[in-house]
Amino acid sequence: MSIKMKTHYKTCRGLLLTTALATTGVIATAPVAAQMVLEEITVTAQKREQGINDVGITVNAFSGDMLDDLGVKSAEDMALVTPGLTITNTAATGVPIYTIRGVGFSDYSTAASSTVGLYFDEVAIPYAVMSRGVLFDMERVEVLKGPQGDLYGRNTTAGQINFISKKPTDEFEAGVAVDYSRFNVLDVETYASGPITSGIQARLSAKVVQSSEGWQQSLTREGDTLGKRDEVAVRGLINFDLSDNAKLLLNMHLIRDKSDNLATTAYDGTDIGLDSTQNLISAGAIPYSLGDNRAADWTPGEYRPRRDNEMKGISARLDWDFEGMSLTSITAYDKFDRSEANDWDGAEIRDSNNINVTDIEVFSQEVRLSSNNDSNLSWIAGVYYSKDDMSEDYNYFMNDSYYSVALGITELDTRYDQTTESIAAFGHVEWQMTDKFKLTVGARYTEEDREWSGCTYDRNGTLAFAANNIITPFLIAPAGLPIPDDVADGACAVYNDIEGSDNYGQYSVFTDDIATNKWMWKATLDYAPTDDLLFYGTISKGFKSGGFNGANANTHSQLVPYGPEDLISYELGMKSTLAEGRLQVNAAFFYYDYQDKQEQDTAVTFVGNISGLTNVPKSKIKGGEVEVRWLATEGLTVDMGAAYLDTEITEWEAVSSTDSVYPTIVTFDASGLELANSPKWQFNSTVTYEWAISSKLMMMVAGDAIYKDSTTGGAQGLAYATEDYFLANARMGISDVDGDWSIKLYGRNIFNKYYYPAAFVGGNGPYVRMAGMPVTYGITASFKF
Repeated sequence: MSIKMKTHYKTCRGLLLTTALATTGVIATAPVAAQMVLEEITVTAQKREQGINDVGITVNAFSGDMLDDLGVKSAEDMALVTPGLTITNTAATGVPIYTIRGVGFSDYSTAASSTVGLYFDEVAIPYAVMSRGVLFDMERVEVLKGPQGDLYGRNTTAGQINFISKKPTDEFEAGVAVDYSRFNVLDVETYASGPITSGIQARLSAKVVQSSEGWQQSLTREGDTLGKRDEVAVRGLINFDLSDNAKLLLNMHLIRDKSDNLATTAYDGTDIGLDSTQNLISAGAIPYSLGDNRAADWTPGEYRPRRDNEMKGISARLDWDFEGMSLTSITAYDKFDRSEANDWDGAEIRDSNNINVTDIEVFSQEVRLSSNNDSNLSWIAGVYYSKDDMSEDYNYFMNDSYYSVALGITELDTRYDQTTESIAAFGHVEWQMTDKFKLTVGARYTEEDREWSGCTYDRNGTLAFAANNIITPFLIAPAGLPIPDDVADGACAVYNDIEGSDNYGQYSVFTDDIATNKWMWKATLDYAPTDDLLFYGTISKGFKSGGFNGANANTHSQLVPYGPEDLISYELGMKSTLAEGRLQVNAAFFYYDYQDKQEQDTAVTFVGNISGLTNVPKSKIKGGEVEVRWLATEGLTVDMGAAYLDTEITEWEAVSSTDSVYPTIVTFDASGLELANSPKWQFNSTVTYEWAISSKLMMMVAGDAIYKDSTTGGAQGLAYATEDYFLANARMGISDVDGDWSIKLYGRNIFNKYYYPAAFVGGNGPYVRMAGMPVTYGITASFKF
């Protein structure tokens, strides 16, 4: 989406700087005036320029300035400012879980792809773990809701988030922003942009974040803190004007992150009505905490939560205009390397610690043709190809756990390789049937093949000993299964319990592949009775391909791939501009028919019931969203957003995690339960007031209110549920009327609210939460040259 604005005013009294939560885009206003109106906006959400009020599409958009004001520093922060979007974790593995309108995939494996498409400058990022770097020099961020498969590369069901960086300019400009905040965080961002020579423009931007003081405090070691930061990001863009009708944009980027990871906080399950015996470490062996944002604990030394990650890549975009049409080609390559340690159990001991070493390489190519005339019929057609290779070494340490005492197993090493290849063809047509009616249709056919090979290996002899002396004679033999050969030290220790397969009855590497060939489509009818009112109805279908479980495993049946999921969306929306252009009200109402949702389940194995993945046959989601933007009076802007969700599983026989004992699997009827990560209500509000204090200076004060309702945890129950929370932010600043410099003071979570966006069961049993940050405050100074 791009944004173009026209300025209309009568008596100019200074520039009004705004921050807005607008359903259909970031809305700028005219200079403060006796008569104020919302401005005309042009978007390219459907990959051609259109007036935002002329197209039926539901999207939240945020400018770079707005992201700064709201304290959005990373992709994961977007959940705090976007109604209907939830970003959380299912476990402390460094993998974020993106959910839009209740559509998400709660898998902590690095190999899992997200239901939410993630795009950086129109390049797809196939794995959520690759999205965790800092955001900097952003033109805007867009959150599109509902299936978007007709125009975007990867298959997804929930929607997508587009991160769009600022581009090179024809005239020289430069700037720097310095931010210093609580916990000794220094954040410096700078850029320079302009022409290099005739026909060539460049932009170089960089960001450095340093902090020597962590905000989490150890419950057992006074003075030991977690949360230190060491991040460096650089982006270089070069635009070549090849001719009057052709240009080439190169994008080179690097993000390096050597910060601390965050730790969980363990708590007594009986405090919220859970069984305290879930803590398999032993009751009272570790300190608990509830209600303190900063309280946490972790294993020190080599197991301390930390990361050493690097994302680097290059893309090339060619745009070439012909007579009546345009050619666009986007070629991209990204490489992501990570080595990071995390601690699931919220304790000083090694109950469930992990170190992930990951290597991901992604190549993609998109070529599309589109019409570029002003006729009543416009179209886009293209092809898309991508290939990604992933390898991971997932080391797991449980030296002090229940299983160490019971079975003697202290360390595991799950190693796997995954290759995914996707090819698609797509088309999109918009037909202006009459002055008031427009029909938009689009479709994409995708063929995706995924191969996976891996095993959980003995790391230090303890798994081999347990397999040969406990699992084989006391668990496998009594179950009537074939007796396997002994496991050698360091060898694969996953038992093949799938009758008829190769190596049945042996400890062996699991290898399989899954192919998904499906259509995605979309149809929208717009009705615009006036220039200031638009109604639209959309029916769309999306799918997400199947995949594999990258967790520690005991049996081959635990690693059998889960299948694809499908979602059909029915949506009605309205966009209106009222009160002589000073009020905008936008609303959308939707119903989702959700088939074969990919979800966490229980895998019943020899050593107990552990992490598994499955498909939920049937679910339904319904809800609505409303966004209001109001220029209440001269200098005063009010923005409000609300989202309502009603989710329900309508068919699913889920595996009982308490009653099942290998090989007997006990199920229960999970129909009627809500989906995970689906707060019923979400609210956002921003109030901004700005006034001139002289002919050259402007003053600004603003406040934000954020509310997210509680969640049930889905079929995983209370241990995965979260409480509702309310957060408030405030800021005030002074700037010159031209916006060349500004100084701003801010506070976030100013009432120091205790909240936790994620809760789950630690790797081997304890109940844990991941708390949000306490109150923070700081000062930002920015200058443009």
